[in-house]
Amino acid sequence: MFKNKLLAIILIFFILIISGCIDDGEESNEIVVPADNYLNLYCENVGIHPEKCVMDDEENPYRFVSVNDDTKWDLSNACASAKASFYLWATALASTSVGEHQYYVAESLHKLYTLEKNENIRKQTIKAYRAVLDHFFETKMYIEAWWIEDEDLAYAEGFIRHMVGKRLFGIWEGKDNEGNPQTYNIKGMTLGSGMILDNLFENEFQAQAAMNEWGYVYQKYSEELFID
Repeated sequence: MFKNKLLAIILIFFILIISGCIDDGEESNEIVVPADNYLNLYCENVGIHPEKCVMDDEENPYRFVSVNDDTKWDLSNACASAKASFYLWATALASTSVGEHQYYVAESLHKLYTLEKNENIRKQTIKAYRAVLDHFFETKMYIEAWWIEDEDLAYAEGFIRHMVGKRLFGIWEGKDNEGNPQTYNIKGMTLGSGMILDNLFENEFQAQAAMNEWGYVYQKYSEELFID
């Protein structure tokens, strides 16, 4: 246990240095992740299972780092800009193909799209979310339980596919029981930092049509996604 913690600390320190979070006062020849959030998509399906080209991308500061269950969360908390987060989780996905990694790749891309409004990133985000459904449909993970009213942050286990459906469907306008206008899915699109993610489609009909074409159906009132 102590050995694993020591290894994680060493790896975090290494990432902090090469990502520019620690200034050692000397010039470095290491690859530095840019401070901006413009992501150059290294290949067509970078960050989309089963593509592993992110390991060849020289802008990826994690490509020579052991990203595993012992290190990924600490690394995620270190300098976790949206761009760095994408590289971290894409590296984790290339190393270990699980739904949790693909989901966080998609979420990181979604953050980047919200920040930069880049059309190529929007399309890549949709592809990443779809990859969760196509390859990891039965995967469960712990997500923030915003429906639990508590001062402490609470988490609950659930199928990732339902959250993916919510993210693809996006924020939509409707009416409450009394016929008053109401905006829905705000909590599902809000991250812990307070950032509200942008919709990936122009409206709910386009979102539903895309998911139906892939073979899935999202029920907006129950907020669940199923195979069509």
